[in-house]
Amino acid sequence: MNSFFDLDNPAWRFISKFFDACFLSVIYLIFCIPIFTIGAANSALYYVFLKLAKDEEGYLIRDFIKAFKQNFKQGTIVGIFLTFVGIILIVDIYWFRARANILGSQKDYFMYYIFWVIFLVYSVIYLYIFPLIAKFENSTKNMFKFSFIMSIKHLGWTTLMVILGIVIILSASRIPPILIFIPGILAFFNSYIFNHIFDIYIRKMEENKKIED
Repeated sequence: MNSFFDLDNPAWRFISKFFDACFLSVIYLIFCIPIFTIGAANSALYYVFLKLAKDEEGYLIRDFIKAFKQNFKQGTIVGIFLTFVGIILIVDIYWFRARANILGSQKDYFMYYIFWVIFLVYSVIYLYIFPLIAKFENSTKNMFKFSFIMSIKHLGWTTLMVILGIVIILSASRIPPILIFIPGILAFFNSYIFNHIFDIYIRKMEENKKIED
């Protein structure tokens, strides 16, 4: 019984991290206010939680601001690009659905589903790319490439994160004020999965480096 109230108990550490996720969500949203900084804020959010998920000591706000500055250029470029593409895809989806409903055209129905497939690919790239920017250094082109490859190669984990995200967002939408905590909560849970995936590649890089040496 006494061990339950020990602050080093795994359950209490998890609860503490969960509240950190809620707190950092508010900080994240503040940094997203200029809109064009969403990408840099996403990268900073994952930088903090990838460390937190591994029990690496740090300071939430200080680490967030540090990562925000470090990844500002690349994160902002990626964020603006993905936001622009996302808007185009959503408009196209609604456009072809409207045309299909009004005209009953098979071609419009076909295009409607095609754009949904493209949007799905876009979504998994969006899911992976900011954690990658937070964890590794590479060109923006390679970040997009690795995001797609990893999402397919680890399809089971990708599917789990997508389902988890949908369930959490739909559940929180019943109580709208809770939605402000969703970014941190999603990053918190996803970071455990991303650490597992990234560690596979980190070990391979270390093995290859030993062989080269």
